[in-house]
Amino acid sequence: MERTRKGATPVGSALTVPDWLRTIGDQPHGANRRALLDECGELTFTELVDAVDAVSAGLREAGLRPGDRVVTAMRPSIPHLVAILGAMAAGMVAAPLNIRLTAPEARTYLSALEPAALLADPPHAQLARGTGFRTIELASAARALPIAQRLAPVHGGPAERYLPDEQDLAVIFGTGGTTGTPKGAVHTHRSLWLWLNTCVLGNPRSLNDVDLFFSPFFHITLGTNLLAPLIAGGQVWIQSRFEAATALAAIDRGASRLMGAPTMFEEMRARPEFATSSREHVTAIRFGSAPSTGEFVRGLLRDFPNARIRAGFGATEFGSVLGFDHEDLLAGRFTGVGRPLPGVTVRILGPDGEQVPPDTVGDLVVSCPWQTSGYYGLPAETAATFQPDGVHIGDLASRSAEGWVHIAGRRKEMIISGGENVYPREVEEVLLRHPRVTDAIVYGMPDEHWGERVEAGIVAANGAPPELDELRDYCRAELAGYKIPKTCRLLTEIPLTANNKPDRRTVREQALAGHGKG
Repeated sequence: MERTRKGATPVGSALTVPDWLRTIGDQPHGANRRALLDECGELTFTELVDAVDAVSAGLREAGLRPGDRVVTAMRPSIPHLVAILGAMAAGMVAAPLNIRLTAPEARTYLSALEPAALLADPPHAQLARGTGFRTIELASAARALPIAQRLAPVHGGPAERYLPDEQDLAVIFGTGGTTGTPKGAVHTHRSLWLWLNTCVLGNPRSLNDVDLFFSPFFHITLGTNLLAPLIAGGQVWIQSRFEAATALAAIDRGASRLMGAPTMFEEMRARPEFATSSREHVTAIRFGSAPSTGEFVRGLLRDFPNARIRAGFGATEFGSVLGFDHEDLLAGRFTGVGRPLPGVTVRILGPDGEQVPPDTVGDLVVSCPWQTSGYYGLPAETAATFQPDGVHIGDLASRSAEGWVHIAGRRKEMIISGGENVYPREVEEVLLRHPRVTDAIVYGMPDEHWGERVEAGIVAANGAPPELDELRDYCRAELAGYKIPKTCRLLTEIPLTANNKPDRRTVREQALAGHGKG
């Protein structure tokens, strides 16, 4: 029997995102406060709640039941977000799909989830059908029509609201898949709620702020930069993809809070209209996903003079867990990923499972109240990663005596050259300080003598790349000899994974195939 809200059970009593949004949308002021805007329309909080409840009913009318996995293969949009929230409100498990996957890749990933249905917009209907699972196409999702038509055929009629339990599964995010097939990390309603509230508390806002969102929904930024502002009563402008020109236009129109990888801010800065854009009203910037430089951070401080700038580190398995604040940047702390957020326990463990001394690289192990509960349908992988002492995601890190954490890289990406361990991110942070290097990525290449050699791919500043010997001399002041790149390739850009992180595997494969200049 399905659970519906009965008697005196008040809206907002359960720690679920749909329930909390109702506390805003059901109030008289909810009809006057805009919640969402995209290229084709907008919704107030009251309209958002009504649409979420309509999709919850529509999915049940379509034969889906609580506990079913509902996958969404759609571009960022209002209908996409409402579909996710509607599935959660119906007690189903929403699972936004990485729409950059091919149909065979998606089929492999979804085999563990066994979805009851895929909801797809027209550009991704073929991908959805190619998985072999039931597909429901939202044919008008990207048209400038009333929300009921944009959500057809899953916009249902009036029905009692379903009440999920806090411990029910709510949403599944696919991991980046940089070392194999993505795995679906699953949040309960409670862990999702706790995570989003941590994001809200760690990045304060005013009701006048407008968040600009241009990330794919399958990334955890759906939580940090879309759901978190909404539960705080804020407004979010959704763009279907990142384009520097349209992002700057949105800033000119009043978008005041930005989040993205360093490369995205560099692309905006390179646009001719950047100089005349209205940036004074930007109040907050968050960046992450890749190493940054002091020059990059100083540029943000200069270009967005009224913005509080923060950077963070997280993973699909536990969301945001480390970060540093505006004051840290003003004090010149530009490297590393900061300190644990309140409620987070971070351990750096050696091979014996014991904590390593300060400034020693070991396995990063994280535990927090909002971590996901495991990988859906993958018990062996869950047991290997979600251990009693915390979540082991395969990242290597070190921590200073003051508690400042530096990420060294993935264990699977560690280079062993002549029997010595080389951590790519450590080398990248040095290369990025060279005045003629705007971006860098480090990886291991097969070597008959050393086993592996350190190779760097660099993007040159102003098209004037430094010579290899010059780079090696520059690194020698800060790095041991075995860490210094033995070869270097000139790249036009650093490719990114679906989660906007440097794609080390792709660059290495290109180097093995002989692409780029040696």
